[in-house]
Amino acid sequence: MSATEAPSDRAPRSVTAVATGTAADALRDAIAEQPALRLEAVEGRFTDLVTADGFPGDAIVLIEEPGPPLLAHARTAIAAGAVVVVLVDAEPSLADELAEAGAVVLPADTDGYALSASIRDARHPGRRRGRMGVGPARPRLSPRERRALAYYVQGRTTVQVADEMQVGYETAKTFLRRVRAKYAALDRPAGKRSELIVRAEEDGIL
Repeated sequence: MSATEAPSDRAPRSVTAVATGTAADALRDAIAEQPALRLEAVEGRFTDLVTADGFPGDAIVLIEEPGPPLLAHARTAIAAGAVVVVLVDAEPSLADELAEAGAVVLPADTDGYALSASIRDARHPGRRRGRMGVGPARPRLSPRERRALAYYVQGRTTVQVADEMQVGYETAKTFLRRVRAKYAALDRPAGKRSELIVRAEEDGIL
């Protein structure tokens, strides 16, 4: 049976993911069968996904080992504005915490059709409540500004950011200057690296 057709008046939901090996292959196959979804990036580690093109996308799928890092990644992804679907066989306490954070929690052996349907239909917990309580206003960062910020707050120098992005030093410096200016315009100081780290954590970029 084929997956449900995507509505003609709605763009496919963009998806990024953390998965490896056969789990990554199965995820790719499931999304390929669902016209309402478009896979943007699959990485083996969450830290790599954060700097990947397409992050966060509309939805993030996490297929990782159960534990505190998985919960932290789910919370970060939700804070970044994505809906989160987690495939994991976890202790009830962890599964409850994931669900409480707003993630859709599915058994690790969920079949591809059910998985793609869950990704397609999941809703962000904050969007049901409107703007109140969702968090501080976020600047509109371009994909390259977001990447520059992610590299910088992970400890890289501006020269290293430029190398990672394969751009000139002045270009990388401009990206970071624009990031600081956009945060400052929202009364969220980000002049120092330490302040940028706080902003990146608040907005789910770390």
